[in-house]
Amino acid sequence: MFLSGLASSGFSLIRGFDPQAASMDAARRLGDVDSVEGLGPVQTLTPQALHEASPNTYSGNFGRSSFPLHTDLAHWARPPRYVALRCIHGAPHVATLVLDGQALVASVGADALRAALVQPRRPMRNGKQLLRLLEPCDLLRWDSLYIHPASKMAASVCERVRVFLTCAQPLEITLLEPGDTLIIDNWRCLHGRSSATEDAGTRRIERVHLKELR
Repeated sequence: MFLSGLASSGFSLIRGFDPQAASMDAARRLGDVDSVEGLGPVQTLTPQALHEASPNTYSGNFGRSSFPLHTDLAHWARPPRYVALRCIHGAPHVATLVLDGQALVASVGADALRAALVQPRRPMRNGKQLLRLLEPCDLLRWDSLYIHPASKMAASVCERVRVFLTCAQPLEITLLEPGDTLIIDNWRCLHGRSSATEDAGTRRIERVHLKELR
């Protein structure tokens, strides 16, 4: 049931999934929860103005404007495989954006993405490791904030990615009712958020990272 759509599109939407359950309990029904250093097992996502948010966050950089397409924790050597986004309180005019990364790979080229080396914006564990935009295991990573090209060649490939994403038309998925749950293959799909007006401040989405699905 939970894998429906993942193989063909890289994501699966489950409407009204166990709305009375805590997000961690619901996540454990979906699969094995991933432990991410520095993050709680359940993270609450709400629209925030620039001045309200921590500067080292998407809200701290974009406020209530739209969030650019990215993969979660792209600056980690091995990002979580799946992202589960679960609606606690929805907002009808705010959507989660999802783009199948296979289209990006087809446009830019797998060889170019595998050859392009990037680094985390900030040192991790006292060093800046080199990462591929497309790993041999077909792990696709992208983030316009948290990874930077490590060479001129990589900068050229990153620019091609940016141009592609500027023209891309992601799907818009609205998580509106309690329990609405979107599962994203974080190694394949990019996701973002549409802009949020001030009256959408009550929107509350809880995020859990998963190692694998049941």
